[in-house]
Amino acid sequence: MSPPNTGESGLDSSAVTFTATDTRFGAGVSKTVGDLLEREGITNPLVVTDEGIEAAGLLEPLVAELAGDVSIQYATTEPSTTDFESVSNEEFDGVVALGGGSVVDTAKVRSILLAHGGDASDYLGVDAVPGSVAPLVAIPTTSGTGSQATQTAVLTHDGVKRGISDESLRPDYALVDPELTADLPPRQTARSGFDAFVHALESLTARDHRWIESRPITYQGANPASRGLAREALFQVHGALERATFDGDDRDAREAMSVGSHLAGTAFSISGLGIVHALASTLGGLTDDPHGACLAASIVAGLTYNLPVRQEAYADIARSLEVATVEATDDEAAQALVDECDRLRRSLNLPTSMRALGLERSDVDTIVENTLLQERRLPTNPRGAGDDLREHLLAVEFDD
Repeated sequence: MSPPNTGESGLDSSAVTFTATDTRFGAGVSKTVGDLLEREGITNPLVVTDEGIEAAGLLEPLVAELAGDVSIQYATTEPSTTDFESVSNEEFDGVVALGGGSVVDTAKVRSILLAHGGDASDYLGVDAVPGSVAPLVAIPTTSGTGSQATQTAVLTHDGVKRGISDESLRPDYALVDPELTADLPPRQTARSGFDAFVHALESLTARDHRWIESRPITYQGANPASRGLAREALFQVHGALERATFDGDDRDAREAMSVGSHLAGTAFSISGLGIVHALASTLGGLTDDPHGACLAASIVAGLTYNLPVRQEAYADIARSLEVATVEATDDEAAQALVDECDRLRRSLNLPTSMRALGLERSDVDTIVENTLLQERRLPTNPRGAGDDLREHLLAVEFDD
């Protein structure tokens, strides 16, 4: 896959900073969790999971790897700050997350509260965590959010999807085991995988790091490190997502999705994301629909909003993914990428519009207001977002 031209390349005097979670990848690596905890001196971990993971038979083998009695917290499907109002801060000395993004995000918040106390809402925003958190081992059971590689926990507060972002939140270890995704149902495979696809695409096309003001979190714009990871992630996920969804026994596809989603999470944890994710977080807060569904409903609106400043990049990505010919003009190839994203969401039976989530023209002002509040994601969007977003959404999503 040839590198897409983002229209911005190379380094000037601006520094690039990046770190990555200590990762073990491969079939069966989740079985090493007991040895890992022993090596790190963690003797009383809290295990965060959800009831679906337990019902699927994935929790019992993990508990069997841990010594002593194991305390378990069950995460909700869409975490909220209210989920943590009555949790007990026992003397746990570490946290193990087994599940998808919601589970890992819940575990991140627990790791904060174990170390610093208070309420989850105290830490919303960027750089609000006062120091190191309890050790965290993340074991993903989906190929989507990449939360096991990132420094952010997403949760709803007062009806809006918000983030707690701090470099101390990046898990200490990630055990990425494709075998844990083997029985993931098609709908969850599609939703979580679409999230990974958008992570890679938005990371790759984010605003260049030289145009991003320094801030405590390393969402610093696209740079050579993030672009390399995002390109490979996009290639892996685009080639495997439909195969994994429609044939869950395709081991190669499952492995490609596991590595692709992890690389995509690592990539955007360095570069940041953009308006597709900002819109999707807004829709999730308004409708409580799953994040992957909200991304699918938002992707065409987000990509076309950025199209005036990313036509060449979109064109090169389309050619790299072989959804546009070498002979196509940049205008034709860029449109081919947008069309491919639409085709993919339709193929996966994901929502194809904001109306499909029950939103109407009368909701546009709220959508815009809640989207423009997202200071974590919008600085790295390639196009400055403003009030013109309202007219764009009216034209693209709510043209009666």
